[in-house]
Amino acid sequence: MRFRGLLLGLFLLPAVVGAYLLAGAATEDGTPRCDGIIEEYGDAERSGPMKPGETCDLYDFADGRSQGTRSYEQQRKAQEAKASKDGLVGGVCLVYGLAGACAVIAGRRAAPAPPGKPTPP
Repeated sequence: MRFRGLLLGLFLLPAVVGAYLLAGAATEDGTPRCDGIIEEYGDAERSGPMKPGETCDLYDFADGRSQGTRSYEQQRKAQEAKASKDGLVGGVCLVYGLAGACAVIAGRRAAPAPPGKPTPP
């Protein structure tokens, strides 16, 4: 009984992760967001949503090195590709987790009674 509960939990974990990834991919609004730095007019710098014509400087914030730049269109395409990949991975995880959980539940119901215990009528 305890093993089946653990097994059910191990199948529900990828189902929850898959649902989270699918929800994130489905709610992507298409507005490019810069996680690095957008240099605006003068010395002003910001991160966040981009406007057409802006360039995003990508940084590895762990060591402060530049990872390059992306234009508005390049960032939009990169985010679309990431959302597509997240949707695919999320769908696979969700299907795997739900199929495994259903198999564990079905196996619990179909399990024979242990020897020495009377079967219910």
